[in-house]
Amino acid sequence: MNSRRVFAGFALIPLALLAEALILQHVKGQIPCPLCVLQRAGFVLVALIALTAAIQRPGPRGAAGYCAALALGALAGLGVAMRHVWVLYHPKFGCGVDALEQTVNGLPTARLLPWLFRASGECSAPHEPILGLQLPEWSAVWFFLLFLAAIFFAAKYLSAARAAAAA
Repeated sequence: MNSRRVFAGFALIPLALLAEALILQHVKGQIPCPLCVLQRAGFVLVALIALTAAIQRPGPRGAAGYCAALALGALAGLGVAMRHVWVLYHPKFGCGVDALEQTVNGLPTARLLPWLFRASGECSAPHEPILGLQLPEWSAVWFFLLFLAAIFFAAKYLSAARAAAAA
């Protein structure tokens, strides 16, 4: 099992999703809310961990560690996405736009890369569904799939490490 290809695949998925988010923002005019920006940060985190692993090409134990880090990053993103889905279906609660928007826009990433990490939308504002799902629901699906894949490959790499140690 080529770890470079596995981790390159892990990096490609969130980068493609971020590209789609930028198309929706800059071409279709869908302004990201604070929770959208935090989900983008989760995808960037997963992509950075995967790119680091692909460049380093760790052994089986190191690859399992990277997969565990990927799983944690995906789980964090899933938590934000699930909160966003809840806010969509309970709009009277909102996302605390004032406090959360100021916090998100005060982060260094919002100042360094405002075209990617600047929040100005309303979290409870629905957008046009894509194949029947809202964007936060798609984010939750993709974070969940990334989480499952990371757990699967962590188990594969750990079993490969055990087999190598036994040999």
